[in-house]
Amino acid sequence: MSNLNILVVGVGGQGILTLSRIIGESALRRGLKVLIAETHGLSQRGGSVIVHVRIGDDIEAPLIPLGECDLMLSLELVETLRYLNYMGNNGVIVSDTLILRPPIPRVKIPSYEEIITTLKNTGLEVHLLDASLEADRLGDIRVANMIILGYAISSTLLGKYIDIDSVVESLAHIPGKELNIKALSMGFKFGVKH
Repeated sequence: MSNLNILVVGVGGQGILTLSRIIGESALRRGLKVLIAETHGLSQRGGSVIVHVRIGDDIEAPLIPLGECDLMLSLELVETLRYLNYMGNNGVIVSDTLILRPPIPRVKIPSYEEIITTLKNTGLEVHLLDASLEADRLGDIRVANMIILGYAISSTLLGKYIDIDSVVESLAHIPGKELNIKALSMGFKFGVKH
């Protein structure tokens, strides 16, 4: 099995670190080698967060080189744009459609339309989900990360490395386990329909 380089991005408070840890634990449960590097700066609510997750036998360093990311899981569209330079030519992006205004006053951010145009122009395979909206309907916007994960397992290469069962086992120690599993299952079903 070849290596898989995953970038998990978003802002503080969205469960980026939890999502990355769950992916890593799930891969370990399947007997795979995993390296994780959290390179976030200000991970407090609203600050940019990026985590490198590398799965495979041939990985030596925890950081994904620029241009070599296979899969980006993003919980915020502006953050998706911020880290595009990591994507490889055949990379796949799974992103929430959510845009969060930075807490800094008068910062100009691109519009939804501008972001979508930029993503389309990359030539990458891009999957956009209303994960935060669906998570809010489930009762807790914080489970959007599990919707994104479930979708990625059923519709991208990630499904060759981890599966729903290994994720459910990894969720055993997470508060709100039942809601997380429900969100994971919802995302998986969205991906199957895609």
